[in-house]
Amino acid sequence: MASEQLGELLGKIHAGFRRTLSKGALLADPGMLALHQRLLSVNPKKLVNKPIEETRFVVVDTETTGLQAYAGDEICSISLLEMQGLELTGREFNTLIHPGRSIPEASTRIHHLNDDDVSDAPLIEEVMQEIGDFIGESVLIGHHIGFDIRFLNKILQKELLCHLKHPWLDTMLLYLVHTGRVGHYTLEEVADYTQVEIEGRHTARGDAMITAEVFKRLAKVLVEYNNPVNKLIHRQYELGHF
Repeated sequence: MASEQLGELLGKIHAGFRRTLSKGALLADPGMLALHQRLLSVNPKKLVNKPIEETRFVVVDTETTGLQAYAGDEICSISLLEMQGLELTGREFNTLIHPGRSIPEASTRIHHLNDDDVSDAPLIEEVMQEIGDFIGESVLIGHHIGFDIRFLNKILQKELLCHLKHPWLDTMLLYLVHTGRVGHYTLEEVADYTQVEIEGRHTARGDAMITAEVFKRLAKVLVEYNNPVNKLIHRQYELGHF
């Protein structure tokens, strides 16, 4: 058996054992039940009608074992950064995650995380409450944020039978609207355009910090600071209308 296949098998056995121990606690834990209720009670309409300057945003970035959330890939690192209006508050949540499977070499070449790095990290189920509590009542921000939301929703649906109802903003879409371009652009390309310094690229926290600054600069030129979040959300779909 190839070393990568053996590593993946051992990772699944290890994670499966830990999941067996924690599964009952997840279902019986009052904290998890409360999280389930909080996620269901999120009111998107209320969130998007608040002025940008009064809105709590959470920037989300994940590193994963691959690109297919529903074909076996898992999160191996996550970063959440809080913004109030267009400014970072300094509050953040960062952790490595044991993905329950081997990290392919192709993915390691991108984010530099390997099986040893995450061997003692918590499972996503073990930090789900911290993640959910941090997200709380917020508007989510990310670059290609649909990718990150898919991975989070997969585990939320599996363990809590719910998903994120939160409104979201995608810095890639905001970039397209601002420039009039079409296509897909990397975080480096958008950061270069907005003159944001790139540090810690392809780490969850590094990418989240870059995304936060890109969002701040694009939002400032697309809408007025006292406009409701909904106006900025609508703007990200206005491709071809300038």
